[in-house]
Amino acid sequence: MKYCILITLLLVAAVNAAIEYKDCGSQVGKIKSIQISKCNASPCQLQKSSNYSVNITFEIMEPTDSVKAEVIGVLDGVSVPFPLANSDGCKNSGLKCPLQKGMTYSYVSTLSVLKSYPNVKVIVEWKLLDTGGKVIVCFATPVEIVG
Repeated sequence: MKYCILITLLLVAAVNAAIEYKDCGSQVGKIKSIQISKCNASPCQLQKSSNYSVNITFEIMEPTDSVKAEVIGVLDGVSVPFPLANSDGCKNSGLKCPLQKGMTYSYVSTLSVLKSYPNVKVIVEWKLLDTGGKVIVCFATPVEIVG
């Protein structure tokens, strides 16, 4: 029984392990936590032809009526946009707009890794922008596309 409990605790810890990230310019929000599905170590290995859930929990310091998501990959200083199926952070992302000052929210989105992507190590930057274009939160994390 002790071993079952220990294995369960280890599995829960692995699923909820924090990924390595850095704030890349949050202006009106503060990141509380970042989770990427199927990723429990940095750099995250993203398998081609797969989808990954990204969850950003943050506190916002200014109200906003809308949220726009942008994702880019940075490779040797060159920025390449990653297309999102839904860049509207107020629709199907766990956010209910308008967002209120001082509140904590969880934004959830899906990142699709296309089969056509090359095998490469890249820094992914994920930004949430407010109505006026200010960066609510931004995080950067290393990933490796494989497959």
